[in-house]
Amino acid sequence: MTCWKGRPRRGPAGGVPAGGAADLEVTRRSAAGNTKNGAATRGERGVRASQLSFSFVIESWAACAPGVDTPQRWAQWVSAPWLPEGEPQVALAAVAPMLRRRFSPLGRLAAQAAIDLAGSAALEADADLDDQPTVYASRYGETSRCLELLGEQARGNPLSPTAFGLSVHNAIGAMIALTRGDRRNSSAIAAGRATAAAGIAEALGLLEDGASSATLIVYDAPLPANYAQFEDEPSAHFAFAWKLRRPRAGERALHLEWRAAEGEAAAAQPHLPSSLQALWFGLSDARELSQVVGARRCTWSRDA
Repeated sequence: MTCWKGRPRRGPAGGVPAGGAADLEVTRRSAAGNTKNGAATRGERGVRASQLSFSFVIESWAACAPGVDTPQRWAQWVSAPWLPEGEPQVALAAVAPMLRRRFSPLGRLAAQAAIDLAGSAALEADADLDDQPTVYASRYGETSRCLELLGEQARGNPLSPTAFGLSVHNAIGAMIALTRGDRRNSSAIAAGRATAAAGIAEALGLLEDGASSATLIVYDAPLPANYAQFEDEPSAHFAFAWKLRRPRAGERALHLEWRAAEGEAAAAQPHLPSSLQALWFGLSDARELSQVVGARRCTWSRDA
């Protein structure tokens, strides 16, 4: 299976063209004038203190999912999204065999999206190691590996240190960094159905700290059969990567706002997991996507 990558065009919104690149850059809303406890907000950076709100631009993207592996298929998916089905078959040909065999199917998806976004398997020799951090966001992570370890423990067998090391939540990110020779800052997060939105919040926080851009890699897979009863939304194998930055003056931007849900229902794509809903919104020309997670509402929007 091959991933697809794209770079947003500069110009008016119009959905995903035949080439598969989405028009993702849409003018940020000024947050100037909002205050909390008498303190002025940092509206110039797109973050409001009165309610958590971010403005950002997706500079380029890459995505992987079973059966959605060409520009035309991604364009079709955005026009009428469906839940990807089947097991991922990712060759990960750019990675050395000794490293490649340590990746799980989920790890291969995430690594391929990361490599496709970057354009190469190795980090550039002159890369700035103090800039362009990466955020890895997965609701479940390596759940299958964790379940296997629990089974070994229940049977009284000793646990493999290597298997344990590859099961922790930042393992996929660490393997991708090792593969690419990337020593830059990275973090791994999980936030239930709000995982993609939390990834945006983490990435935008890093931009606030001075990074020129940040990479967000979102990936997940269905829970193994023994955990299937805990699924509370549709599930699929997928991974996508976005290169994010702050909007420039006069530039169209995307926005993400968190606030109290106040008993409201979500207006979303109910047949998709929440993270794939976020991908759909990012690649489409939809004006708004609303996701309710517990007592909080995440509202994704774009400028006209």
